[in-house]
Amino acid sequence: MKKLNGITTLITDADNTIYNWVQYIVPCLEAMVDYLQRKTGFTPDQISKSFKKVFEKYRTNEYPFVLQEADIFEELRGDFEQFQKELVNPTRIIFNQTRQRTLKLYPGVARSLWTIINSGIRVIVLSDAPSFSAEQRLEHLGVSPYIWALYALESYPLPDEARLDQSIINRIKTGFYRSRIGKVVQLPLKYEKPNTEGLKLLLEEEGITPDQAILVGDNCKKDIRIAQELGIADVWARYGTKISTEARKKLSYYSAASIQKRNVSQEGDTEYHPTYTIDYFEEILPLLV
Repeated sequence: MKKLNGITTLITDADNTIYNWVQYIVPCLEAMVDYLQRKTGFTPDQISKSFKKVFEKYRTNEYPFVLQEADIFEELRGDFEQFQKELVNPTRIIFNQTRQRTLKLYPGVARSLWTIINSGIRVIVLSDAPSFSAEQRLEHLGVSPYIWALYALESYPLPDEARLDQSIINRIKTGFYRSRIGKVVQLPLKYEKPNTEGLKLLLEEEGITPDQAILVGDNCKKDIRIAQELGIADVWARYGTKISTEARKKLSYYSAASIQKRNVSQEGDTEYHPTYTIDYFEEILPLLV
């Protein structure tokens, strides 16, 4: 691959492009359900089924207040202080501990992003994840300082304050969860890829013309499609589709089907033929620097 002239901006997807989202989320949900079934006596099937309803409602498997919403725990929430102490707080800790072990950048991502921004090219993330979740993951991974802007779907609403730990409310109000990303833009849910409106807004807001950008993502039906429709150089992150059959099966057990269909691409899914294909993130560098 030869360097593309005039590129000022790399637009990148996040899930399964910068990091392996499936490798992260499946163990987190497994750990949560394992703890909950041991503490409550509900079966994993019962808990998973109840979780899926909430995930479907909020269009994400990472809704952080799923215990406060899941119908299976309605009676247990009668004494909310006890519910918070015995289930909510321990489950949050378990999720975070598991995330620390499983949320990892793909090899070469951090080094590549550093190289790209030091060559004068901006990095902007365009994600279909809720903006809060996307921003937090990028911060946890330590790459938020490399990112000029994040464009992601609008975040889920918070539960009633009566169902929230006061410390969390205070953190939200004081901006504790803000990352080091320069700019975060929440997009309407209807702008989810392959709708091109989110990408169009990004180009307009950032003052970028299509010939100045290159877009990389793992989903041909979404990322490659919108890039080609707007005349932007496209790169397929084929490595992001290499998810084991076992991992896909486990994700199906916990994930709402519509979410998995939207967010996890298939290895042979090339209805939209990419212009460039990479098997490691760093293979994009010859096109840029």
